[in-house]
Amino acid sequence: MPVTVLSPAYSRTSPERGQTLILWVLAFSVILVVAAIVVDVGLWVSERYGAQNDGDFSALAGAQAYLADINDTSTAFDDAKVWAIANGVLDAEIDAAPSSNCSAGNSCIDVGTSNCRGNGDTMPWVEARIRHPGTALFSSIFSVVDRDIGAIARACVGSPRTRYDLSPFGVQTGFVPPVGDPETDLQCQNDTDDDADGEVNDGCPLSSCLEPDPADPARTRPVYGRVCILKTGAQGGVSGQRGQLTIGDLDCQQTSASTLRHDFHYGARAGCTMGQEVNTGTGNIIGLLSGLNDRLVEEGHCDDLFFSGNAGYDDFDEVLSITGGSSGPIVPSADNIFAENPCHITNGVDGTPPDSYDPSHVHTYLPRAVHLILIDELQQGQQTATITGFAGFYVIGCYKDAIAYQKKLEIEQDLSNIGPYLNRCDSPNAKDDILGIFVQTLAPPENVGNPDPNLPLSIVLVK
Repeated sequence: MPVTVLSPAYSRTSPERGQTLILWVLAFSVILVVAAIVVDVGLWVSERYGAQNDGDFSALAGAQAYLADINDTSTAFDDAKVWAIANGVLDAEIDAAPSSNCSAGNSCIDVGTSNCRGNGDTMPWVEARIRHPGTALFSSIFSVVDRDIGAIARACVGSPRTRYDLSPFGVQTGFVPPVGDPETDLQCQNDTDDDADGEVNDGCPLSSCLEPDPADPARTRPVYGRVCILKTGAQGGVSGQRGQLTIGDLDCQQTSASTLRHDFHYGARAGCTMGQEVNTGTGNIIGLLSGLNDRLVEEGHCDDLFFSGNAGYDDFDEVLSITGGSSGPIVPSADNIFAENPCHITNGVDGTPPDSYDPSHVHTYLPRAVHLILIDELQQGQQTATITGFAGFYVIGCYKDAIAYQKKLEIEQDLSNIGPYLNRCDSPNAKDDILGIFVQTLAPPENVGNPDPNLPLSIVLVK
């Protein structure tokens, strides 16, 4: 009987088919390993972001202690550690003493009072090195070692040398020290030689809310927490140079004064820097006061969010809060650093009219919180002034110059009850003065340098 032999093409157990299955299993295994690693790397990246956030906020929280005391490294360390713990870092896994060389497996926090940027500066700082465990969902199955995820953040405290959104009003800080005793208080409000030394208003600051600067005998500085009268008429006998400045949209040294009302309403958008020359304004002061009125009639958002007693007006404690929190009343003070509350308005949004000068301009601001420019003393015929600093200012309102000083004294009797004196400069007049209070404010971190007692403070992350 003949035997039939089948060819390999018809074999049900072809060796090629077995090899393909093996290759497919190997390829799938590789794909599975790669996919597992990709998933875990995604988790590690997420943990890295989490560690960086924890580091950033811990450093920022600690740096706030320097706003009250520029040398308080102990509180800065404690506050940074408290924030890290509050965000899930275990107390036992944070080194107990300041260090930039963390113990094995631990997070650590370091502090200092100089050399924040490593260039010999005098800025105090807080550095947080935060560790997060790098959990592996899949890669450990394939003998890929779990990673420890860490991040470093350092916050410095200093003073900004550049500011934006400034109100174009220059407060003169020039000062000639007196020979003998200076005239003071009401003696500085008249044109009489009260102390009979041959000089009228000898040794009086150019504003009632300035005081001699101990660090510079040729300058004065704002007195924080005291009610201030901003004279809108000619200052220091300088006819026609009234204190208003002309700041452009893009350049601090632009000279056009046609937008004075607009710029005092919204704040000029150009950045201005310490030591820079800025052009002084001439002509009718009514434009400046009208801009202030435009600004104040838009208030109310802070009142809506943080109402504290005077309906329709943004009270001091509705606009400002003490950095780091406070359990006591929020009143003007020479000792506290204030932060602007999150109740800013933006033109063209939520019922606030758009910019009538240029609808494309976007301005965000607090109506009663303005930022003034400190300048040196104006001289007869002078067209420019040198910027000596910046200062926050809470606006109370406008009063005729004949009664402004009396109103100042009344308000200072009880700084917790400013509300009854608030107005909106409703009928601007050339004889109006602006009443308000200089406040030390936490400023945006623009061009931050060494802390300056005559400038605002800023906190800036440098890594």
